[in-house]
Amino acid sequence: MNTRLQSIQRISHLLSNNYVPESPNDFIGDTRTVAEQLARNVADAFATGCPPLRYVINGKPGIGKSALLRWLQVCIKAHPKWSTFKFSGTQVKIETVEELARQFHYRDLYGDYRLVWIDEADKIPSVAQVRFLLLLDEQPDNVAVAVTSNCKLTEFEERFQTRFQPFEPRPPTQDQVEQFLRQFPLLEHELKQIATFACGNVRQALNDALSALQAQPATTAA
Repeated sequence: MNTRLQSIQRISHLLSNNYVPESPNDFIGDTRTVAEQLARNVADAFATGCPPLRYVINGKPGIGKSALLRWLQVCIKAHPKWSTFKFSGTQVKIETVEELARQFHYRDLYGDYRLVWIDEADKIPSVAQVRFLLLLDEQPDNVAVAVTSNCKLTEFEERFQTRFQPFEPRPPTQDQVEQFLRQFPLLEHELKQIATFACGNVRQALNDALSALQAQPATTAA
């Protein structure tokens, strides 16, 4: 078990945008299964000439959807700055899609794949969404497009759904969250309370665990 200060540092890192999973074992519950499948898919892609990849990851907030895209980024060896185009759905205007279309057919200088990453894809404006669908139809090899959404897949237009391989990981159970939190020096009643009230939201559980550890006296579990 980590010490209190190590745990505070660890949780802060897990909650930061700089956190990058190192293996599927960094995930819990259904997200671990998705991480394993993504790794297998990418291995197959590298073995067959780097064909286009398209994934949509739907699920409730806080279960690790963005972490799964960071893991995909690791698997395809896409440079986080030079080989990744990252947007929120509200940022994807028609001009954005046109610029991506111009960039698509250039080979990447840093690896085999480039990644287009869009969070909250359900918020892409309708005009841009139509152009985005056409862009996907023209997607060349060596390009991965991955999007996340808090909506259910059935809430997307059918033509949007069918462009992607979907993953809809369920939130982890209370027991899974509790087991995950046992790596930190939390008091037993804190551990169970945090796992119960997180309701499968791992980010919320980590935030609550961080608050609990910060509230402990400096000599506790040091």
